Amino acid sequence: MDMVNLNDMIGNALDGTTKLVTSGAAQGTTALIVAVVIGALVCLFGLKLVKLLTAAAGAVIGAGIGVSVAIGLGLTKISFLAAVIAGAVILGALAFFLYKFGVFLMVMAYVFGVCAMLLDPDSIIPLVISIVIAVVFAVLAVIYIEPIVIIVTGLSGGILAGAAAAELAGITENAWIGLAIGAVAAVIGISVQFMMHSRKIGKTEKVHAKKFKEQVSRESEVEKARMILDEDADENEDEES
Repeated sequence: MDMVNLNDMIGNALDGTTKLVTSGAAQGTTALIVAVVIGALVCLFGLKLVKLLTAAAGAVIGAGIGVSVAIGLGLTKISFLAAVIAGAVILGALAFFLYKFGVFLMVMAYVFGVCAMLLDPDSIIPLVISIVIAVVFAVLAVIYIEPIVIIVTGLSGGILAGAAAAELAGITENAWIGLAIGAVAAVIGISVQFMMHSRKIGKTEKVHAKKFKEQVSRESEVEKARMILDEDADENEDEES
C-alpha cells in the first residue's frame, strides 16, 4: 500500500513537471511569435508608428529612472511601485507630446539596444562605445528626423524579428544566422519605409502644386478684372474730355 502511494506521488510529480515544462515552452513560443510580429511592424512601419514608439521608449526609460530613484531613496513596496509608474507615465507623456524629445529618446534607446546585441557590452569599453553611438544617432535624429527614424526602426525591428525567427525555427547554433536574417529584414523594411515616405512626399507636393496653381489662377483673374476696370475708367475719361 505504501509502495503504491509512493508510485502515485512520483507519477503525479512527474506529470506536473511535464505540464510545467510544456507550459513554459508554449509561453516561450508565444513570446517569440510576438517578438517576430512586433519586430516586423517596427521594421516596416516605424515612421508611421513613431508617436507610439516614442511614447513606449519614454515609458521604458522613465520606468528605469524610477527604479534607480526608488533604490537610491530606499523605497519599498507601494512607494517603490509608485516611483516606477510615475517615471514611466511622466517620461512617456513627455516623449509623446514633445515630438523631437521623443524621437531623441527612442533613437537613443533603439541604437543602444542594437549596439548591445552586436557588441555585448560586458566591459567598460564596449559600453562606452554603445552609449556614444546611441547619443550620436539620437542627435542626428533631431536634425534629420525622417531618414534617421526609418533607418533605426528598420534596423532594430529587422534584427529583433530575425533573432526571434531564428530562435523560433531552432537555428541557434550560430548567432550570426539570426543576425543575417535580421539584416535581410532590415534592408527590406528600410526600403519599404523609404518608398512609402517618398509617395507621401509626392502626394504632399502635388497638393501644394495644385493649391499654387489655383492661387495663381485667382490672381490672374483678379488682374484681368482690374485691367478691365482700368480700361473702362480710361474710356469714361476720354468721353468726358
